[in-house]
Amino acid sequence: MAGDGGSPHRWPARSVPGPQGETRADGLGALRMARAVTTAVLFGYVLNASVFVWVDGLRGLGLAGFGACLAVVFLLQLAHSTGDTLEWPVRARVLALSAQAVATFAPFLWAGTQAGTIAGFLAGSMLLAVTGPPRWALYGSVGCGVLLALWLGEAAPVGLFYGAYFTLLTGLMVYGVSSLATLVDMVHAARGELARVAVVQERLRVARDLHDLLGHDLSAITVKSELAYRLLPGAAERARQELQDVLAVARRSLADVRVVAGGYRPMSLAAELTSAESMLVAAEMRVRVRSSVEGLPESLETVLAVVLREAVTNVLRHSKAQHCVIEATVEAGRVRLSVDNDGVEPAPGAARFGNGSGLGNLEVRLAAVGGTLAVTVEDGWFRLTAEAPQAAEAAGPSERPQEEAAPPGQVASQPWHLRVARLITVVVLIGYGLLLVVNVFALEPSALALAGFAACVAVLVGVQIVLSLHEPRSWPAWARGGALALQAAATVLPLSWIGTPWGSMGGFLAGSLLLTLAGRARWALYAAAGSGVLLLSLTHGEPMEWSAYLTISTLLTGLVVYGISSLAGLVTQVDQARGELAKMAVTRERLRVARDLHDLLGHDLSAMTMKSELAYRLLPRFAGRAKTEIADVLDIARQAIAGVRTVAGGYQHMSLAAEADSALSTLTAAGMTVRVDVSVDGVPDELDAVFAMVLREAVTDVLRHGDGAECRITAGVTGHEVRLSVATDGAPPGALPTLESGTGLGDLAARLRAIGGRLTAESGEGTVRLVATAPTGAMTDGRR
Repeated sequence: MAGDGGSPHRWPARSVPGPQGETRADGLGALRMARAVTTAVLFGYVLNASVFVWVDGLRGLGLAGFGACLAVVFLLQLAHSTGDTLEWPVRARVLALSAQAVATFAPFLWAGTQAGTIAGFLAGSMLLAVTGPPRWALYGSVGCGVLLALWLGEAAPVGLFYGAYFTLLTGLMVYGVSSLATLVDMVHAARGELARVAVVQERLRVARDLHDLLGHDLSAITVKSELAYRLLPGAAERARQELQDVLAVARRSLADVRVVAGGYRPMSLAAELTSAESMLVAAEMRVRVRSSVEGLPESLETVLAVVLREAVTNVLRHSKAQHCVIEATVEAGRVRLSVDNDGVEPAPGAARFGNGSGLGNLEVRLAAVGGTLAVTVEDGWFRLTAEAPQAAEAAGPSERPQEEAAPPGQVASQPWHLRVARLITVVVLIGYGLLLVVNVFALEPSALALAGFAACVAVLVGVQIVLSLHEPRSWPAWARGGALALQAAATVLPLSWIGTPWGSMGGFLAGSLLLTLAGRARWALYAAAGSGVLLLSLTHGEPMEWSAYLTISTLLTGLVVYGISSLAGLVTQVDQARGELAKMAVTRERLRVARDLHDLLGHDLSAMTMKSELAYRLLPRFAGRAKTEIADVLDIARQAIAGVRTVAGGYQHMSLAAEADSALSTLTAAGMTVRVDVSVDGVPDELDAVFAMVLREAVTDVLRHGDGAECRITAGVTGHEVRLSVATDGAPPGALPTLESGTGLGDLAARLRAIGGRLTAESGEGTVRLVATAPTGAMTDGRR
């Protein structure tokens, strides 16, 4: 079913480079960016804290002790910010937070109030390592602790407010940068799961179509061929009539194969109108076709073409019509397609087609483009009418499996992780703006000067929020230049009345330079912004230590602004890439379905048609030869039924063959290079579904937890044992899939043990391998 030109149950070993390698690289780039920015920001705050205590005069053993505590805080914060802290055991989290709290507050005993510059890390760690409402209480308690320590150190009222505010803002910034990295990681890990869901939904649709369109026809061919076979040689004329019916059904089945396979590519309504006319004329009907429709959106035209094809198929299959009228028109912005035929007598009250029928499924397709499907019976005529807005652009449900339809009249909301990213971005930017106002307030300016400065900060923050949330690199050059010029003016203008450089004065401008420009030049301009602040401070006669602080603070603020803003943008980009990955997975599945249908059914149906025509011509004179041909038709029909069950069953029910194909499609869509060498020959039916579930869970685990670039899947029967192996690279040292009870793989391991099999995980040289084995004589209910 998946091999190219080989056995339907054998995949030759092959390497498939991921078509979405660029998307995967974007996702991994987002993770690297998140971690790099997090590390740089944390280090910047550590450096700033060191400058504070140095300027305050701390030397000797006191400075060494503060440095040791600062190192402990930095390393613990780095672990909390870049690792999956919530996966740690509770005891480990409690010990880590306790150690960080001691290292945070102990320096107050000898370093004084300047020790409070590192307390924000502890506030951020509380948000990262604790779940539920308690984390916010602990976050607030850190601020209260700093407030108490500063009060005991006899800090001024402004110092008390500034210390507590700075601690809480730094904690929120640390949480924001770290949690955004986690969000990017989560979205990146979910890419394959979405692709897998898309493939599963596509398979269910294919199984439904195969059942509706082909199952009945192939069964009818078998029944009528058997009847014709039994009628020979005694009742040749009756056998000839049955063969005539077989021919009609076989020709319709060929059309049905085209319906299923053709539904996976854009279709032309004009071409379908021509095809419908030809088919109905060949069926000796009087046909009238009228169309004034052109220039429809591709998605709408495809849906209407499928509706027309299904309607004509039903006319040929279910009716004894002599006349058929097909009309396609546009009125008041709505496209209307109607197919009328005479001689049809549906069951009373059949105003709707039930779920599972071909036309019933079309209601779903039309609903996806805002359309409707209706049938009416009047004066012996059966009318099918499909309507949809002419401007419909939506795709069918199978083409958008990853999206949720919004209720009528409502706009679909943004994904939750994107809303969180944007909220944190806005809160941190506003918080930094308020911090600037507090810094200048400490200089004791006049009320008018402070109000003017606050107005400039409002401009800075407002422009920054717009830049941070609206991808400024896509703006025209004049718009980007204007935004940067406005920020530069709001940065420098307060010097005319404040008279001295102020804390982080160029931070927003430095961050905006990184956001709006591309290439290495942006980093040069970012450094130039810091150098400008340094020169300005030295020109005003500020001490070297204070000038260094202003420069570091400016560059650090710029990096925070850039990190928060760019990470929110990266979350948006990776979120958009999810839909592309799912579409790629569905596209691959559709191509595979079309190939399967062609290989398994097209040849069989053509052969049945040819042999039925030959037998029909041989009767009644050569009944013996005709009977031989009919016997061949029966054999081919039975093979075709088995083929339909193979294709549809692989989509409806779990099988190792189908899951191997799904793994190939899904992992490739996720950007991995995949090698598949799977043979299901000799695998007992009792074990087929079990190993299919193991493979599905293994692939899910690869996509959810791994960053590997390659995956190798092998399966087959060796001696008296079935063996499945899934190996992937890119695993951290010692990382192994979880086989504990209560997990998907753990439950499967228990199931394998019950039938004498085993499931093991091993790692080495950056590779993780999951191996499942079971004896071929095992029974899935646990008996041997």
